Amino acid sequence: MNTLFLISLVVAVCSAVEDVSNVRQDFKTSTIHALNEQIVKELQASYIYKAYSQYYARADVSLPGFAKFFSKAAKEESEHAEKLMDYLNMRGGEVKLQDIKLNDVCDVVSEELGKHSGIENSRTKACMCYFMAKSQTWNLCGDRDEWYNGLMGMEDALVLERFVNQKLLDLHKATESDAHLSHVLEHDFLDEQVQSIKSIGDTVKQLRRVKKGLGEYLLDGKM
Repeated sequence: MNTLFLISLVVAVCSAVEDVSNVRQDFKTSTIHALNEQIVKELQASYIYKAYSQYYARADVSLPGFAKFFSKAAKEESEHAEKLMDYLNMRGGEVKLQDIKLNDVCDVVSEELGKHSGIENSRTKACMCYFMAKSQTWNLCGDRDEWYNGLMGMEDALVLERFVNQKLLDLHKATESDAHLSHVLEHDFLDEQVQSIKSIGDTVKQLRRVKKGLGEYLLDGKM
């Protein structure tokens, strides 16, 4: 019985591999790996945006416009990941999902903040992210009552969008010999990233003018 089961299992696996090879054409293993890594980046962005949406919805923050903005952003990033997963399967690749930990995303944003000039008060910590991750790191960010909540969240989003965009550009460059993937990246991802960076950048500029208080409240109503 066990021998028969093992034979059946081997046959099934071999058949599955053959089915994949029937679909897969000029799709390098390195490209599959790179796409799986990009899926992680998209899911990380979705996770932090979902956390920020919940932060702005807190009773002691109460910025519903920002909460709505980040909820929508989280959904869009999740959809990007889904598109890449669907694309991998369509080309005969293999989707390999990884654990997404909020603390890891906080570290990524903090590193990017350190590279980006012009951040308010030369901030190098993703304070809101660490707060939502229940990490003690947020205690290094000072009194929460003094935080520019709207500006901090949008600055984090700006550096993260730039980070994700750079990873897409790197992916595009590394796989430029794959004509179909290049087309998908250019038309379904890169154009949207550029528009997102411009939109968030404009909001950051406006928030830097008004800081917090009434100006932040009015901008929240327009989000």
